[in-house]
This record gives sequence, C-alpha cells and structure tokens, in this order.
Amino acid sequence: MAASDQGCDLLVFSAHPDDAELCCGGLLLVARANGWKTGVVDLTRGESGTLGTPETRLREARRASDVLGLSVRRNLGLPDGRVRDSDANRKLIVETVRELKPQVLVGPPYEDHHPDHIATAELLQRSLFLCGVRKYAPGSPPWRPKALLRHFGSRCVAPQLVVDISDVFEQRMKAVRAYESQFGVDQPEDFPVRLASAKFLKSIEATLAYYGSLIGVAYGEPFTSDAPLPVRDLVGLFSNEPWKDR
Repeated sequence: MAASDQGCDLLVFSAHPDDAELCCGGLLLVARANGWKTGVVDLTRGESGTLGTPETRLREARRASDVLGLSVRRNLGLPDGRVRDSDANRKLIVETVRELKPQVLVGPPYEDHHPDHIATAELLQRSLFLCGVRKYAPGSPPWRPKALLRHFGSRCVAPQLVVDISDVFEQRMKAVRAYESQFGVDQPEDFPVRLASAKFLKSIEATLAYYGSLIGVAYGEPFTSDAPLPVRDLVGLFSNEPWKDR
C-alpha cells in the first residue's frame, strides 16, 4: 500500500473500505495527476458486511490504494454499523486531520441509505470547526481545512461542482474492482445485497456518465458543499471547460 503517512492535500473520510473508491475515486486520481498528495481514512473495517471479512477487505484496500496512488490510507477501527457522532469520535477525527493537514476534506452526503454514511457525514461536519480550535484537544496544534465537500451516495444530488474524470475512468473502476469480495462474484437475483449484483457496477458507470453529461464530458463525479466555495479567478475556472450550450 502507498501509505507512508506523510500528510496529504486531499483527504477522504469514508465509513467503510470501498466507499471512497465507489464515490470519489476519480477525484483522488485527478488530484494526484495534478501533483497533490491524496489520502483515505476508513472509519470501520466493514466487519458487519454480508460479504468478505475484515482481513480480506484490508488486503483489497491495499490493492485499491496502490491503484489510486494514495500517500495515506488509514483505518480508525470504529465499530461497523455503529458509527456515532460522539465526543470521543470527534476527537479522533480532529487529531487525524491535524496530523495529516489536508487542504480539502471529502465525506459522504447527509442523505443516504446506510446509517454509518449519515453518521460519518454528521461527524465530519461537527469536527471541522473543532479542528481549528486551539483549546480543543490541546495536545496537537490546530489545523482547519479550507473546504469540506460531499461526494454522491445512493440518493440523487444537485451538485455544486462536477469533476471531469474521463481520463481516469478506467483506472477508477480498476480500484473499485480491487474489492473482489464485494464486486467480483455475481450473486443470485434474490440475494439481499444490491452491490453484489453484476448490475451494480453498471449502475455506477451510468451515474458517472450522467453527471459527466451535465458538463459535456464522458464521465464526471458530483460534489456538494455546506458552505459557499471561494473562487479567486472566475475566468480561469472556466478556461479549460469543454461544456458548450447546444
């Protein structure tokens, strides 16, 4: 695994191994291609999942991290299915952010099917301010990222920005398929886990194609923000934009 805890510029917090790959693997690859250090922090080991084991998913996360070229990959070992917004968990998030010093955080949306995803979204929102409070967890110096973005989940979103991932799409899906225990074997039609179906990854590809179509590219990943996003160079923001009104 490319995980030599050297800090990072873009840091994704996800509830389970494979969440980051499924929801913002393209962003991680694009950021790395632009010279930024990237990282993922998984809150749980996914031990309550129907498929795979914690040991298997750890090995798969290592393979996916290599595909994504991450500088950091960590697992906080919180209980799967019981992620909560608590003082102890806020402190854990704050200490991790202060150590790795990312400029941008990415996490799940507030509306989703999985309670761990929702709890992770709330935990990040409540921890972001505390990261910069000097007297909170005074053992580490304050550091507050400049932005917190929300990737897409299992519910439709109206994105504030869409990242063009067309050039890295195949590599992104390779990182997803590193989780063979989750996506490698098609299950019977009546199997109770949707992601185990061969149709699931096709639906992910269709979703990325839809969001890409909104900006005139093959594939895109959508993101939202709780706060206004600062722009210093409005023309520069659109100078390489291929979208045209037609």
